[in-house]
Amino acid sequence: MDKKSFINAVNNLETLTTAEERITQYFVAHYTTLPFAKIDELCKQIGVGKATLGRFLQHLGFTGFLEFKKQVTDEFAQTLTTPIERYESTQQTVSEHSILEKHYDEVISNIAASFAQISESDFNRAIDYMQEQKGKLYVIGSASSEALANYFYLLARYLRKDVILLKADISTLPHQLADVTKDDKLLAISYHRFSTTTLRLVKWFHQHGGKIIFVTDQPVNPFVAYCDIQFSVESTSEGFFNNRTAGFALIELFIKGLSRQKEKNDRFKRIESLFDEFKVF
Repeated sequence: MDKKSFINAVNNLETLTTAEERITQYFVAHYTTLPFAKIDELCKQIGVGKATLGRFLQHLGFTGFLEFKKQVTDEFAQTLTTPIERYESTQQTVSEHSILEKHYDEVISNIAASFAQISESDFNRAIDYMQEQKGKLYVIGSASSEALANYFYLLARYLRKDVILLKADISTLPHQLADVTKDDKLLAISYHRFSTTTLRLVKWFHQHGGKIIFVTDQPVNPFVAYCDIQFSVESTSEGFFNNRTAGFALIELFIKGLSRQKEKNDRFKRIESLFDEFKVF
C-alpha cells in the first residue's frame, strides 16, 4: 500500500476519533519510515495505545499492524535488494568488453543524480553544524561506510579540533560516548543494508539532544525520524557491489565546506610538523 492508497482508505471512513486523526497525521508525515517501525515505539511517538492503533487498522481492512507494515514494505522491496540478488539479476546484461565504459557512465550518472538533489540550504546548515566550535564532531560508518567515515575524519582533523572517529564496536561504544553532550554533532554514514549499531547510536544521540547529519543511499530508511539533516546519494551499480563514488564526492564536498574554518592554517602547520617529526613521509 502506498501513501495515496492509505489516504484514500482513511477518507472512506465515515468518522475519525481524535486518536485516529493523530495516527493518520503521523502516518502521512512519516510514511516512508513505517516499514522499519516497531509498534511499541510507534505508539509511544504517536501517543496512543496498541489496542487503539490495532482497531484503527482493522477499520482499514487489516488484521493488525504487522499486515499493514508488510503491505507498506512491499512498495519499497524492489530497491532494497542484497548484492547477490542484484548481481544475479543484472549479470547477463553486462558485456566484458563494455565494463570500462559502463562503469564510467555509472559513476557519472550517480554523481550527477546525487548532486542534483542536494539542497544548498541543507548543505550550508550541515557545514554550520560541523564548524561550531562549541561541542565535538563525531563520525561513524560501518562496513563499506567505514572507509568514507575514516576518509572524512583524516581530512577533517586538519580543519578543526575535537573530531572523533567512532568505531562501530558495540562492546566499546559506551566508552567512546561517555563525554557526549547536547552541543555535540554526529556525522553518520550508513548504506543499505543498514548497520544496526549505527542505528542504535543515531537514536541514542538524538535522545541526548545532539545534532545528526546522515548520509545514505536510500531515502526510505530507519534513520529518518532521528536525523536533523539527511543526504541521499545514488549507489546504482551493475556489479556485485553498490557504487560508492557519489558518497565519496559528498564527503569531499563536506571537507571543502569545512575548509572555511579560521583555525585551519595553524592546524595544518602543526600536523605537517608532526609528520616531519615522526618521519611519516
